[in-house]
Parts: sequence; C-alpha cells; structure tokens
Amino acid sequence: MQDITDKRNELIDYRKQLEILSEEEKILHNIHLRDISIGKICGPLTGYPSLDKPWLKYYPESAIKAKIPNKTAYQFVYEKNKDKTGNIALKYFSENITYGELFSKIDQVAKALIELGIKKGDVVTVPLATTPEMVYIIYALNRIGAVSNAVDPRLKENDFIRSISDTNSKFIITLDMCLPELKKIIENNKIKAVVSLSPMESLPKFIQVLAKAKEGLKKSYKNEKLINWNQFLKLGKNSKIVIKDEYVPNTPVTIVHTGGTTGQPKGVVLTNENFNSMALTQEISHYDVHEKDSFLTFLPPFIAYCLVNAIHDPLYLGFENTLVPTFTPEDFPKLMVKFKPNHVLAGPILWDYFIKSSFAANIDLSFLKSPISGGDALNPELEKQINEFFQSHGCKHKLSQGYGMSEVAAAAVYSIDECYTLGSVGIPYVKNTVMALANDKEVPYNTLGEICINSPTMMKEYINNEVETNNVIRVHDGQKYVHTGDIGYINENGNLFIQGRMKRMIVRSGNKIFPSNLEENILKINGVENCAVVGMPDEVERHVPVAFLVLKEGIEEEEINNIIYQIKQNISKKLPLFNIPVKFFITNTLPLTTINKIDFKRLESECLAYVEDINEIIFYVEGKKLERTQN
Repeated sequence: MQDITDKRNELIDYRKQLEILSEEEKILHNIHLRDISIGKICGPLTGYPSLDKPWLKYYPESAIKAKIPNKTAYQFVYEKNKDKTGNIALKYFSENITYGELFSKIDQVAKALIELGIKKGDVVTVPLATTPEMVYIIYALNRIGAVSNAVDPRLKENDFIRSISDTNSKFIITLDMCLPELKKIIENNKIKAVVSLSPMESLPKFIQVLAKAKEGLKKSYKNEKLINWNQFLKLGKNSKIVIKDEYVPNTPVTIVHTGGTTGQPKGVVLTNENFNSMALTQEISHYDVHEKDSFLTFLPPFIAYCLVNAIHDPLYLGFENTLVPTFTPEDFPKLMVKFKPNHVLAGPILWDYFIKSSFAANIDLSFLKSPISGGDALNPELEKQINEFFQSHGCKHKLSQGYGMSEVAAAAVYSIDECYTLGSVGIPYVKNTVMALANDKEVPYNTLGEICINSPTMMKEYINNEVETNNVIRVHDGQKYVHTGDIGYINENGNLFIQGRMKRMIVRSGNKIFPSNLEENILKINGVENCAVVGMPDEVERHVPVAFLVLKEGIEEEEINNIIYQIKQNISKKLPLFNIPVKFFITNTLPLTTINKIDFKRLESECLAYVEDINEIIFYVEGKKLERTQN
C-alpha cells in the first residue's frame, strides 16, 4: 500500500513540475519523450498517455520544434503563396482562379467592407455557399480584423434572428435565396447594411444571364440597406484605402455553430492561432502533400471542418482547390470520378456510397494520396470494406480517419499508414495532448474515460456563453483541456479508440450500453446494409436499446426473423445480454443531418410513438409504420 501511495505522490509531483515549464522547456521535454518512445534513450514511463505521449515516436524532431507563427489567417496564406501568383488556387465549374487573382479579389472585397462601414471587431453574418465569393469574404473580413458569423443559408427566420442576436451582428452578406427569410431582420433598425449575391457570381456573364434565378430574386425584394454583389465590389474598386495588415493575438476569425443535437446551438469562436496551427499541422504531419496537389471541397462553409480543414489548410499548402456549391451524398462518387482529387475529406456515409456506386466500379484510385474520413463514427466492418476497395483499385494508402469537434477547429487526432490500427481514429497531432478522464482523474492506458484534448486549435470560447465555455474547457494539471463528451481509451502506441458519445450512452437498469458496440456487431450480419441504435424510454428499465435496420436489396420479408435471430446471437456472444435491442425498426433509409451525419436525435424522437407497442419487429418507412409482425 505504501508503494502505491509513493507512486501516486511521485506522479502528482511530476505533473506539478510540468506545469511550470516554459514553452521552450516543453519542446525539449517532448523531444526527450520521443527519444524514450523510439528507444534512442532509456527512461521510465508513467503508464499515463498525457505524461508519456507515446504518439511522439511517429514525428521527427522538426515537427515537435515547429512554432505557430504570429500572423493572421490571411497573412499566413499570403506569405506562403505570394511568389506563386500564377498557380491555380480555386477551381469553380469551368473557371480557374489563380493565387494572384485570389489575393487581388480579397483586397478589393476588404476595401469594400471598410467603405460599407464595417470596422475591426464587427461581426458579419454570412449565410453562404461554397463559392469563390465565400473565400474572398472570409479572408477579407479577417484582413480588416472583422469576424465572420458562418451560418447555414437554409435556416428559418427565427434561427437567423437568434444567430444574429447572439453575435450582435449588424451586417449581413448573404445568398440572395435567403432574402425571404431575412426580410424582417433586414428591416430591423439594428441591421446597417446587407449585401446579396448569387452562387453564379464567378461564372461567365452569359451563364448568369441564362440562369434567370438571380434577376428574379433581385426583383422580389427591395430595401435601401440592400445592395447586390456588383455594387458592393465597385465600392472596393473605387476605394483609395490602403489596408494595413495587423496581427493581434487571440483575435477571432470566425464563429461557427454546433449542431444543437443536445440542446441549443452554441457559437464556437475560432482564432487566427486556431486556423494557422491546424494548417501548420497538416504541413508537418505525415500526409503526402505538395504544392499544386488537387483538393475537393464540397462541404458547407458554415462548419469548422470546411472553413479550417477544407479551405484554409489547402490554400496555405498551395493546393488547387475545387469548390462545389451544392451537394448530395449521391453526388460524391460522380465528383470523385470527375475531378480525381489527391486529397478529400468525407464522412463514412459518403465513403460507403462511393465504394458501392457503379460510377466507381472501374475507377483507378492511384491519384488518391489522402482519403480522409471524419465527422462521424466509422464502423470497423465498413472500414475494412473501404480499404479493400482502395487496395483493389490502385490506391496505395488506407483510409485516414480523423477525430475532433468544432471546439478544436474540427480535427485533433488522425490516422495514417504509419500508425494505422483497425478501429482506431488515430494518434494526436504533434502539438496536441489527449487523455481519458474518469472521476476527474486521468486513467491509464486501455482504460475507458471521457476523452479530453489540449491543443493550440482549441476555441477561444462559446460566444456570449461563459457558463457553457467553462463547462467544456477545464483546467487539468495546469493545462486547459476541451471535454469532448466522448468515451474512449488510448493504447500504449498512442492510438485513440472511441466507444461512443456520453450523451448517446444508454443506461438500462443502471447498466451502461454503448450504441457503437451494438452497431458494430449488427453490421457483421449478412443482410444488414446499415443500422443505428438509440435509446427508448422505458418505465421499468429507464431506457432500452432499439435498432433501426436498413436491409440489403433483395432481402425477402420471411428472411427478417432469421436476421434478427442472428443479430441477437452475435450480440449475446460478444456483449452482456442487457445489450440486446428490444425492438427492431426495419426502414429503407436512415435520416441524415444537414452535414450528412446520421440524425440520432430524430430517430430517438420517432421511436417514442412505439414505447407501448408490443411488437418486436416494426416495418417503418419515413416515420410511418407499414405493418405489424408479432412474435
């Protein structure tokens, strides 16, 4: 007992010593840990991931020593590419926009913003699509020290009102399709000016004329505060203003909003340091990146994943970035075949579409250097199928999983070939520290706990929400960590494994059930195409698991009972019996959120109608029961 107490006290003292290290001393300490992990020197290990940092063995010393520059996001991209102005920065339909044209347009837009009355520190609400104009606007606002409030252009009036009010935004730059929902807001005295634009602004004029939607929307609503994109650009073209680029530490670049799946959406404030540390990380990590590589961006620009990882990172790295303004999951295989990008970010649902699409059946994937999956959990069975597809179609790399959240600028952990482990989301980026906490204490390797992340990409705050900010960002051992709300563990190699969301966890008569474990086992059954497990209220057991099943094409109704039997058998062999779902909903599709994640909140809501239903199997299509099968 005394040995255990002494060991505990030694660890407490060790953590206290680390707290007082300077930044230079921390770098030297991390190099020391790396040398231990690769066997270069001998030294004791503590058995705790955040102290040992075993993932550092995958990084060279140069990566550990790299420092985040004191620059704005715009300056970071400009300084890296100012001598490569002839290279292509953006591709948009048939148009190619060079880095020189990009910087010139950003300058013009920045001057127009100032002429419009926008000042340093102002928040501008931007319901936009993934177009070149969106890129100009985000960087132009950053250049003058203003902040973009990135919101979904599909919001309804009340959601627009809340977002604009929460951020105290007095200016709006919007797609003209949003004007009907913004009409009352524009007429509010607090709004000073509104710029409307079309997704077609960067296309040749004759195409804009042929597509009359823009002119129709212009005529549909008029207001003295409202100007169109061309009028706005003239303000900048005629301006004599000389913009002085100024870096101020910890200044916001943008506000993105959480999905609101567990309550009201929160505004995540991301800074220059967040943007630039992520871009630098991509450069010094193991991805095979080179100037003029091609990148495909179809993500919507109101999420951190797009603005940071799919816009800022590729532009900093000098890539040719193809922008796609409208997108459905079914489009993904066609886009991959058409553009053949070297690098692409996509969720598991999209990769599933891709490998099963006839468009990709004969594709040569040798062009693909970093196929990345993120934004949602990837089932190991699907992961195997994707990697087998890649290998058989000429791709030299495995699917690289990423893990993170908006609060850490979307990504904090990644997997590549060197550290690939099936089922793992990868290792922490070189500047990050990850640990698992239970009862507010770090747990050892291979022990479940809440995953917490310390990173230079950590958000500044939730806008105007100190309570929620302090709830998610907390201090442990002298360092700030973001509490992710995910349950997982870290192994001795530094690989992170996620078991599921704490808020998705089902507590059945005091027993904890992780839906991801059930989904993994269900997907191993022949005949099951996709599935999702959620909790349903129960008067006796508090909550019970229910499963929504999408069956493979050609499965006959008489086969369903046998599939359900196999699911139960497989779960009972691998997990305690309380994990077996009490109901099975047979459906033709799983609902998706606006960013193509499975909408678990909707499934939880829809199964409430069947709490008292005595049927084990329910045929269920788009919220309606088709028939009953009583067992």
